[in-house]
Amino acid sequence: MTAPISAATALAFCVLNVGFALIPGPDVLCIVSNAVARGRRAGWAVCAGIAVACLFHAFCAVAGLSALLLAVPTAYLVVKIGGALYLAWIGVRFIRQPARLSAERAPTLLAHPFAQGAMTNLLNPKIALFAVAILPQFIDPARGHLALQTAALAALWIASGTAMNLVTATAAAQLRHLLLARPRVFERMQQAAGAALLALAARIALDKAR
Repeated sequence: MTAPISAATALAFCVLNVGFALIPGPDVLCIVSNAVARGRRAGWAVCAGIAVACLFHAFCAVAGLSALLLAVPTAYLVVKIGGALYLAWIGVRFIRQPARLSAERAPTLLAHPFAQGAMTNLLNPKIALFAVAILPQFIDPARGHLALQTAALAALWIASGTAMNLVTATAAAQLRHLLLARPRVFERMQQAAGAALLALAARIALDKAR
């Protein structure tokens, strides 16, 4: 049985997606800040949340819901502002209540690393744009089985992106060990991450849909 997509297409798509995953944005900031503040498992939890959100985006792209979101300015604006507000809330938490290296309280549901990964990704309309605008560029009508091609690309999107995110989380978690003897520096780094999230939230809120 012929594969839904060619090896060359799969490779090109994965390279593009890995590059996309490395661009500093809400996902990367949440991964790094949680991995440094709470450890490797927290960083991985963010990655899991992002993967689940990407699965939802892929489903919506197939169903045409993402295209509807991008076609209706009001819907795009609501999702964008919702995402900006959530990022701002997380940023304020990092600034006002930085995690401690010992006796850390369990995070609330919305502040849980998995929830942060899922929410920041779900409320980022640029991810929906990627699903609608980029995935179709790698579909070859001549090969037929369009649904299978879309499913294969969606699987590669999630797998390659998650792999890169896990590497980012693991690397960031190594900083935690270096900060065990420097709690003050650890605190300042979290506050800096919070400030970066606030700046990113402001940029998202002010950014115009393209």
